[in-house]
Amino acid sequence: MIERNIWSILKKELNKKEAIVLTGPRQVGKTTTLKWLLSHVKDNKIYLDLTLESTEQLFNYSDYNNIVNQLQGMGMDFSKRVTIAIDEVQYSKNLPRIVKYLYDNYNIKFILTGSSSYYLKNRFIESLSGRKLIFEMFPLSFDEFVKFQNVKYKTKALNIDLPKKWHFDKFAYETLNSYYEEYIEFGGFPAIAMSESKERKKQMLDVIYSSYINMDVQQLADFKSTTELKKLIKLLGARVGSRLNIDELSKIVGLSRPTVSNYLSFLEQTYLIRLVPAFSKNTDVRERLPKKVYFIDTGIANINADLSGGAKFENTVCHQLNFFGKLSFYNNKNGEIDFILQREKNNIAIEVKETPINDHLLLAEKHAKKIGINEVGLVGRFDNKKFLNYMWGGGICQ
Repeated sequence: MIERNIWSILKKELNKKEAIVLTGPRQVGKTTTLKWLLSHVKDNKIYLDLTLESTEQLFNYSDYNNIVNQLQGMGMDFSKRVTIAIDEVQYSKNLPRIVKYLYDNYNIKFILTGSSSYYLKNRFIESLSGRKLIFEMFPLSFDEFVKFQNVKYKTKALNIDLPKKWHFDKFAYETLNSYYEEYIEFGGFPAIAMSESKERKKQMLDVIYSSYINMDVQQLADFKSTTELKKLIKLLGARVGSRLNIDELSKIVGLSRPTVSNYLSFLEQTYLIRLVPAFSKNTDVRERLPKKVYFIDTGIANINADLSGGAKFENTVCHQLNFFGKLSFYNNKNGEIDFILQREKNNIAIEVKETPINDHLLLAEKHAKKIGINEVGLVGRFDNKKFLNYMWGGGICQ
């Protein structure tokens, strides 16, 4: 079993009272993580899968104490702490109330997973206020991807806060470039990383995407038809890295503007796309300006649109930078900065170019100065040889 970077963080929460809520896209390893966490609990523990009818029936009692009685029959001793791990919580509408009651009246540590923040944020936030910690799990970072490939080379952690010290690492590039190109093309789902052939990777991407349409969309939304939604997804794929024009999308898909906005919100909260806001210190302005669209996983974007090499690379870097903090972008009539990475101490302007040159850095510094950002860096895909003051994309590691 290959450990994810988030596991050490989650393990520290096992001895605390609050429920652990783990959410993220399908097939990123939430169930594996849940079972790994449970393996570090000595005893008095149980794993429950809500996709099973028997588990669903367990949570259908109107008297929640009957659930405790049933769990006692399964060997749980409620005279001491019980650890209950529940997988796919979005399949039970009553679960938030049940968890709240059991949490308040019994010594229970809950570990919960779900593939939709749409569900968790709308149903869990109020009912479990002050009783839970939510963690998001995403497709593999590149250093995790390398581990899944069983590559012995250890990637160096990036000092993201000092872009002036970023430097092209020729040895890392020559050692890992073939893996990074695969990562750009097929994304970071664990099942994809462990598939050997390109044909198998494409098949698995189709399976993961179909699972999203047939399960998340069908179970969590009341869309009468998925035809328009799938058409919208393909349009978004063709617009990776671009600012969204909702009026234009509305006309092409044949849906009202509010409906398209609702679809976009659903796609974001069910972890298909990531909407990056424009940079502004004014919250109202930030919300009003168009957002840029990216996919949570580049492989899924690739099967929905014929992306250019630059779009694939930018989408991949967006995913990589997401592990380091919140992202926005800057745009005005004179140009734009691809990403503004928000850090505790400062903001960092990051420009993404397949083959960076010094002029790219100078222009990014010029734009960043206008918005009061001093830290500016370039991320590149290829070896320039004549210019080295940039970070190779494969070097963006935690």
